[in-house]
Amino acid sequence: MPAIIEKLYKMMETLALINSTQDLDKLLDLIMKSIKGVMEAEASSLLLLDAEKNELYFSTVSGGSEKIKEIRIKADQGIAGHVVQTGKALIVNDVTKSEYFLKTVDEKTQFKTRSIICVPLISRNKTIGVLQALNKLNGKDFNEEDERLFMAFSHQVSVAIENARLYNMAFYDALTKVFMRRYFEAWLDQEFARVKRYQTDLSMIMFDIDHFKKINDTYGHQAGDYVLQQIAQVVKENVRAADVLARYGGEEFMICLPETKVDKAFHSAERIREQIEKKEFNYNGKKIPVTVSLGVASFRETPEDSVVQFIKDVDSALYQSKEGGRNRVTVHRLPGQKPGKNKEQKEAA
Repeated sequence: MPAIIEKLYKMMETLALINSTQDLDKLLDLIMKSIKGVMEAEASSLLLLDAEKNELYFSTVSGGSEKIKEIRIKADQGIAGHVVQTGKALIVNDVTKSEYFLKTVDEKTQFKTRSIICVPLISRNKTIGVLQALNKLNGKDFNEEDERLFMAFSHQVSVAIENARLYNMAFYDALTKVFMRRYFEAWLDQEFARVKRYQTDLSMIMFDIDHFKKINDTYGHQAGDYVLQQIAQVVKENVRAADVLARYGGEEFMICLPETKVDKAFHSAERIREQIEKKEFNYNGKKIPVTVSLGVASFRETPEDSVVQFIKDVDSALYQSKEGGRNRVTVHRLPGQKPGKNKEQKEAA
C-alpha cells in the first residue's frame, strides 16, 4: 500500500474517533497522538491563541517535555506566530536556518528541535491556534505531501475543537471542568424518575469545603479557585465513570451514584474525604489546609416522592456533618433508623 494511502487511512480512523467524543481533554490528547503517527514525527503540539493577551500557549503536547506548557509566546513571534499572522502553513526542515525559530523554547524544555511543520487552526474564518509536528523520523524532511495532509487534518480538527468547546460551555463549569448545576439537575430529574419507577438503587453525595471563606480571605480568591480545581480533580479520580459529578454552588458539589447502595456510597464519600484531607494544597509556596464535609442520602433507605425532597435529604446530612465538627461523612436517616456513620464512628468500628 502506498505510504500516502496508508496515512490517509490513519487520518480517517482518527477523525472518526475525534468526532465520537465531546470531552475536550480526551479530544486534544487523541489529536496529539494521531499527529505523531500520521506525520511520522518525534513530537507534536497544539498552541491555542489567547486573543485577550495576544499570546499563544501550549495547550496539549505529545512527546518532548511537559515544561513547554509553562511557556507563552507573543502571537507574532516564532514559527507558530508567523503561521498565525499569515494563516498559511510553514515547513522548516532546518530550524538553525530559520529567522522565525525561537531558541528560548528549546532552552526552557531541553528538547532538541531539528525540523517543524506548522499549520493554522482556522474556525469561522479566524485563526484560533496552530498544530505542529516536530522532527520527522528517520532523518527525513517534511514535504508538500505532508503539508497537504496536515492542512486537511487541521480543518477537521478545528471543527471538532469548536464543537467540543461549545459542548463544554453548555454543560461544564468553566473553572472546575465538572458538570454545571443546570445540567446536573436535568440529568437527576430523569434518573430519579427511572429509579422511582423501577425501585432501583440511587445514592447521592453532597459536600462542600470547610471554612472556604477563610481560605479566600487568607490566601486570596485565586487560591480559592486553585483549591476548587484541585478538589474537583481529586474527586474525579475517586469516582466511577458512571457517577455524575457537578459543581452545585460556590464551594458545593454533588455526586450521583446510580445503582449504588448506601453502604457503598458512604465508603465512596469517606474515601473522598480522606484523599482530600491528606492531599497537599500548595499555592504560591503556601500550604493551604483543606478538608470537606459530606452528606449521603439513598433512595432505598429513605424513599422520597420528589427529587426536591431527595436533595433536601442529602443537604440535611451535609448540615449534620458541619454541625458535628466538619471533616466527616453523615448518612441521612429517617427518625428511628440507626444513625449514619461519621468519621469517629468509622475509626471506632
